[in-house]
Amino acid sequence: MIEISILFKIIRIKQWYKNIVIFLPLVFSLSLLNLDSLYLTIAGFVALGLASSALYIRNDVLDIEFDKQHPIKKFRPLASGQISKKNAYIIFVLLLSSSLIIAAILNWQLVIVLIFLFVNTTVYSQWLKNFAYVDLLSISLNFVIRVLAGMLLLQVGISPWLVFGVFLVAFFLGLMKRKSEIIILKDAAALHRKSLSKYSIKKLNYSLLILSVLVIVTYSLYSITNDPTNDNRLIFTIPIVAIIIFRQYYLSEKSVSVKKFNEVINDKITVLAIIMYIITTILLLYSF
Repeated sequence: MIEISILFKIIRIKQWYKNIVIFLPLVFSLSLLNLDSLYLTIAGFVALGLASSALYIRNDVLDIEFDKQHPIKKFRPLASGQISKKNAYIIFVLLLSSSLIIAAILNWQLVIVLIFLFVNTTVYSQWLKNFAYVDLLSISLNFVIRVLAGMLLLQVGISPWLVFGVFLVAFFLGLMKRKSEIIILKDAAALHRKSLSKYSIKKLNYSLLILSVLVIVTYSLYSITNDPTNDNRLIFTIPIVAIIIFRQYYLSEKSVSVKKFNEVINDKITVLAIIMYIITTILLLYSF
């Protein structure tokens, strides 16, 4: 019998926040107040969450030997021996099956999206994770797939600029994670992940600066250009987006702050700015 605490650890419910991007089409298509659309998106979020948990388990099985050498990941259920590979695979099958069943009930197109998510994640786990920057392209693509899931569920379109912005933000956060891994693991970085031998703090700093500017420019273009899928009201949120991005870049320069990636993401100023962005965006889109 698997303990509930161990089960929660291996399915990584905390990582479900990555699937929140499925709500972007709901919000930016002005469908947030439509209860049918809201319920549909929530169900899609659950389907994505179950699929993500299944893929995390599969990835942990593949990376078990590498995780044993990581100062933090060695405490994961599989790497620490708290759960067997057999039980992990059983949970994997149950989660993936449940995800596909929910997706099939909601929209057959969502099943195809989940298959794409599974294929891209599998290719990443097997090969792409060993190639610097290519690994981050694959991870960022998963976020675009999640946005696509929300669009297909509601049968709505959102600005290409917004979708590209999601890709860039995911790439930016991926670069920060790689930087934190190099700082944490130091000389053992390449033993944990082959691609880390191709990264350097200097290259990552340049890349982070470039991505910071690209994210802000892309969001600004989304806010100011005249297009049916764009919304000029959001021009007032550009400063908030800039604060969030450059705050993260600033924190990545502080070695004390990047010892744990989560400490960077959970920075109080960043969280406050994100809350301000959410409130401001909803007020601008739904009150004016």
